[in-house]
Amino acid sequence: MTQDSASPAPTPPPAPAVPPAAPDTVPPAAHGTDPASTAAPPSRRSALLRAGLIGGVLLVVFGVILPQYIDYADVIAAFQGLTPGQILVITAMGAIAWIVGGLVFSALIPGLASVRGTMSWLILAGIGASVPFGPWNMGVLWVVVRGWGIGNAAATSGVALYGIVNELSRLFLPLLSVAVLAAAGDLAQAKNAGAAWTIAIVSSIAFVVVTAVIIGVVRSERIADWLGRTGQRITDWAFRRIGREPSANVAGSIHRFRDQLGLVIHRRGLAALTLAIVAQLAWSAVLVVALRFCGVPDSALSLAQIFGVYGLVMVITIIPLSPGGAGVPELLFISAFSAIAGPEYQVAITAGVFLYRIYFWFLPVPLAWLLLKAARRGRPMLPTTAELSDYARGDSAQVATVAA
Repeated sequence: MTQDSASPAPTPPPAPAVPPAAPDTVPPAAHGTDPASTAAPPSRRSALLRAGLIGGVLLVVFGVILPQYIDYADVIAAFQGLTPGQILVITAMGAIAWIVGGLVFSALIPGLASVRGTMSWLILAGIGASVPFGPWNMGVLWVVVRGWGIGNAAATSGVALYGIVNELSRLFLPLLSVAVLAAAGDLAQAKNAGAAWTIAIVSSIAFVVVTAVIIGVVRSERIADWLGRTGQRITDWAFRRIGREPSANVAGSIHRFRDQLGLVIHRRGLAALTLAIVAQLAWSAVLVVALRFCGVPDSALSLAQIFGVYGLVMVITIIPLSPGGAGVPELLFISAFSAIAGPEYQVAITAGVFLYRIYFWFLPVPLAWLLLKAARRGRPMLPTTAELSDYARGDSAQVATVAA
């Protein structure tokens, strides 16, 4: 501070210090990549295009392709043959799979009870399946979690890390699937064993590399610096090759990832990944039971073969082949299982796959909207721009928003 030389007045007392920002406020550098940014509704044109695309995919798969091979009347007859006891068992197994999937959220977000973890899984799955607007469903879930009183940093890191952990669990499945097939002696009889091994090896390498990179970045600043410099050089070279000026800040992004998510990964990453793999196993069990209840015996499709196909389909569909995950998984499951079991089991296989998808894909849609309405009672079901801004500013803004 400088004084006016013409004035002998004493120096005024310093102004009160500005209180530091709340520790749960997302840093400005993170804006644009956190779930708050993705929660903004898409444009009307984008919404119409995506909604039309998912309708088109469903029409092609269920209205054009599948009717060439199966009669829906036969599939309905297979459903009608289910006993009340079988419906109760498959429903209980589906609910258990929902709960286990929700435990991943509880592991990643401190203070999130298991009931709300299950609600989180259903909301994310149901909104993503019914409103296929890219990562917007993660942003909507982020707003719901913030509304439950979870801090900004905890909600942001937990929702963001769920996507990473879920994809890693899917990358792990093909190697486990091939190992199960080999142990059961079914791999030698597989018609496309070479392709299965290729997918398993590629996905396993991806799993190991991605996991090693994340652990390295979290545990060592030196590794984070090296990856940042190396990634920056590669990115700059790629931009120059296509005639554009380098603009991506790779090093900054890696360090932001380490600063914002490193502590959560270090403390909760292994538990969350383990639960995510268990959730995948729970869903594969639902698929096995659904096929058995619909008339596909072990002699036609063994447990190892079902799990093997499940793992391969899960890793193939990491790439969003259709918006909202509609149609393509059903097609992959039915075609792969029918190739193994033979055409005589095609109707039973189709019914079993449809039964599994009722719990994995269809039922979460109405449940998600009901849960969203309950969680956001007194407010619009989908977040407004003003609400997003308030939540993104930090926990003090959240309290004001909830009180309003």
